[in-house]
Amino acid sequence: MYLEQITIENCRSIRQATLGLSPRVNFIRGNNAAGKSSILEAIHILSTGRSFRTPRIQEVIQQGKNHVLVAAKLISESYSQTYPQGYPLGIQKTPRTTHIRINHQDVKQQAELTRHLPFAIIHPETLSLITGGPAIRRALVDWIAFYRDAEFHELWRQYQRVLQQRNACLRDSAQRYALGYWTEQLIKLVPILHQKRFDALKWLGLGVEHYKHLIASMGLIELKLSTGFPAYLDTTQPQEMLYFLQSKQQQEMAQGFSLYGAHRVDLHIQLAGQLAERVASRGELKLLSIAFLLAKSYAIADQAPERGLIGVDDLAAELDDTNQLLLYETLLTTQQQLVITGTRLPTLINPAVTPASLFTVQQGVITPESTF
Repeated sequence: MYLEQITIENCRSIRQATLGLSPRVNFIRGNNAAGKSSILEAIHILSTGRSFRTPRIQEVIQQGKNHVLVAAKLISESYSQTYPQGYPLGIQKTPRTTHIRINHQDVKQQAELTRHLPFAIIHPETLSLITGGPAIRRALVDWIAFYRDAEFHELWRQYQRVLQQRNACLRDSAQRYALGYWTEQLIKLVPILHQKRFDALKWLGLGVEHYKHLIASMGLIELKLSTGFPAYLDTTQPQEMLYFLQSKQQQEMAQGFSLYGAHRVDLHIQLAGQLAERVASRGELKLLSIAFLLAKSYAIADQAPERGLIGVDDLAAELDDTNQLLLYETLLTTQQQLVITGTRLPTLINPAVTPASLFTVQQGVITPESTF
């Protein structure tokens, strides 16, 4: 699958632009702060409903405007019989509202749009996947579970509702009477979600193995998924979990929220038995993070055309020439649509092997340079 065309309005310095994209490789070059990253940011908003650079959509909307809009034409093998010429999808966001359309139909949930457009983004802060908090690594596993398991998203929504109600009981003594009920509901969902995440972890492991040449020098990599509870607790035993949560009830009430559960899961990435963030160099952390992001894209489908898009924001960031070449050659093996930004055109392009489109960005104005 790939984006044949994308239109961007009011995204940071980009007032309005329409790009016809190559199904394989697209290079976007320009000076720093010219607007290169905003193109990837727009694709990310289309895919997920949010920016990868800020949680506040107001910062993305061009000054003086009240919305950001991203629309595209998608070609997908999954829908090739129904829509052989592709189909449109788009999203318009204001600070308060979101309007989504797929094939000229309004849809209510971002998840419906997200499922059409898997997008993995590699950017200068990618190493936070290893060094950042558990939520980032948990999201990596959940992304795979979302695309591979049709039931996961609804189960996770159920869990979020249960968690919200349980937290309300912990905070408010007037609602304390319902704490037992919501605790039981949480206990029921935890092992189901953990199994689905564990299945996703297996696919992630296969993806990491596929890209092991990127990180071969680091030795054996181990992946361990916590349960959100102490390691000694068997989360498949409801009674054990109930006794445990009852023993922690006073502590949780004092905090006003649930201290244990599926929302506390972490993925531990280890090198030689130690957490990678403690023993790897910054360069190794960068390559390791990149390998995991490529692995998650590899993991979501058995056939390459269904794995979506890969964006690379500043190909040269913190990678020497040797590793840049290694990354670029690896990206080409994915057979996925690539959108790559940088201040200069990489010298490692071989247009005889891989057709590519080139765009230049200056002060938010995007100019197609050539297709070669």
